[in-house]
Amino acid sequence: MTRKDYELGDEIRLWSTFVHEDAIRAVAETLRSKWINTGKREKELRKKASQKWGFPFCVACTNGTAALRSALAVLEVGPGDEVVSTPYTFIATNTSILEQGARPVFADINYDDLNINSASIEKKITPKTKAIMIVHYGGNACDLDEIRAIGKKHNLPIIEDSAHAMGSKYKEAYIGATGDIACFSLQVVKIITSGDGGLITTTREDWYKELKKMVWYGIDRDAKRTNLLDPLPEDFKGDKLGFKYNMNDITASIASANLDHFDEVAQRRREIGERYREELSGCKRVKLLNYKKDRTPNYQIFPVHVQERMKFAEHMWERKIMVNINNRRNDIYPMFGGLREDLPELKRADEDVILLPIHNDLTDNQVGYIIDAVRKYDTS
Repeated sequence: MTRKDYELGDEIRLWSTFVHEDAIRAVAETLRSKWINTGKREKELRKKASQKWGFPFCVACTNGTAALRSALAVLEVGPGDEVVSTPYTFIATNTSILEQGARPVFADINYDDLNINSASIEKKITPKTKAIMIVHYGGNACDLDEIRAIGKKHNLPIIEDSAHAMGSKYKEAYIGATGDIACFSLQVVKIITSGDGGLITTTREDWYKELKKMVWYGIDRDAKRTNLLDPLPEDFKGDKLGFKYNMNDITASIASANLDHFDEVAQRRREIGERYREELSGCKRVKLLNYKKDRTPNYQIFPVHVQERMKFAEHMWERKIMVNINNRRNDIYPMFGGLREDLPELKRADEDVILLPIHNDLTDNQVGYIIDAVRKYDTS
């Protein structure tokens, strides 16, 4: 059975997009200014994000995938290298590794929170390992202390794919405020969107300077000075390949204006997520994830484990409630080298995880209706 078997139009949607009226006005102002390339709006976005979430250094780029690839490039990950990564994520986490000519080596995950398993990471490290890539799945932070200890022990940098984790916390620190490099997404269904866009944060000034160059042909736009004839800075050597990943001011205007309203959007998601956790905690056929007390999730998505997943999906769709699988185990796709047989927790999760709707546009009545539908399945 497919979605086409259900009449669509008045269903409770799984996703929604938040665009404040201020963002519409900000774009109009930017367009009228006639400066629509990377400029003051992009700088404004980076400053706001850094002040709000404590980012030591912040770079803006075109999307979350560009952020990941730029991070890998600055760490000089390339052909012949390996990156220990999670296989339970959107494919972009791992295609960014392939784009650099390197190979993702998949560690297992924790079944209870869908994040990469720290003990499995260490087992996958070889002399070819150049970095570790983790994902804060659903905005629920990974075991950062354990993972960072492994990185320090083996002298390996850690890239945090934080596409789901804007505004999430680990032990009172915002994701992106600590650690090596974190990469965020401003894609259309993220809590704060600019249609598409990305942010890269780091605690190291040397990496920050290189990241600024990496997103624009290997040139630091902030330091760009030329003589009367040369279009490129006098100190530009052209000895390192950079990308065309800089964020323009139209995109930055949307993100910056929406960021001003992050708290109200995040609060609504928190209300819904906590209501789900409270009212569905006693279910037997539908199991909630483990949200550890020392972390603050942002509820970017709300995954659950469910017995007989297809029956559950049919049950919910028949009641006009959209449910969906966010990701599949990446090793089912041939480009990643074939199915791994040594990832038992990944196998379990891939067979039973599904998402419940969570977004700013859900009404209290709709949330209650969703909860009631889940409960009816649980007791059926």
